[in-house]
Amino acid sequence: MSFKGMMLKAGMSYGIKYGPDASITLDADCTSGIVFSGTKTNAIKFESYTPTSTGSNGATLLRAGTYASPLTESTNYQGGIFRMYLETSGTSSYNKGAFICLKTTGAKGIHGVCSLVEVLAQADAGPTSVYAGQFVAHLNSATAKIASSGGLPEFVGIWAKITANAGATIAANTISCPLWIDNQLFESGPFGGEEYGIFATTGGSKPDAFVGFQTTNVGWANLFYFDETAYDQDPVGSGDITSNGKSYYLKCLINDTQYGIQLFALV
Repeated sequence: MSFKGMMLKAGMSYGIKYGPDASITLDADCTSGIVFSGTKTNAIKFESYTPTSTGSNGATLLRAGTYASPLTESTNYQGGIFRMYLETSGTSSYNKGAFICLKTTGAKGIHGVCSLVEVLAQADAGPTSVYAGQFVAHLNSATAKIASSGGLPEFVGIWAKITANAGATIAANTISCPLWIDNQLFESGPFGGEEYGIFATTGGSKPDAFVGFQTTNVGWANLFYFDETAYDQDPVGSGDITSNGKSYYLKCLINDTQYGIQLFALV
């Protein structure tokens, strides 16, 4: 049965308008525009994808506004754009709340997940919280448990990993890292408050260490790698760590007192 051209306007529980190009437009105020119930293999399935335009405002499988014309709201609700909740009672394997897989066979770059939050012109003090991403792993019960995983970390807020098959190549002038910390506030500052590359806090218990290193066989060539700007004196040449009557060190601020970790050249 074809519903092309049919319109159910406001007053109906669900108003649906079928346009001449076979598109569907929800054209009524209602609690839920589309409701799925019952057992389904896929509630929504896209068989193919052929974009017809370019740029950030171009064709997408799902869209809610554009950068130039975003959806707007001015209430104090916390609904957001998308919310998804799933509870499972299975006993093996695992679920993924949201999974995106991108593949490339050409020169085009691919970014698995991207998030941009912007603070625009403010007439008052501005927002009290701006996070580009928030990931929380929570044991939400007095009887919640994490099973043994044979020594691997299995209670993790974020798992960052890069890997490659044997024979894959990376250009010599390319930096590869599982985590990139890029702080560029200073270029536009100075700003008030404290500024860090990484900010770490702890709760009621004392962790075993701030950073834990574990490797299977190869380890690391160096614990840290700094260019010359990390030293107290500048410039510092190769093998010139303690010469000319100077003591070079890395500065640490501990409880409002500055200390130096002495550096010695390895010869």
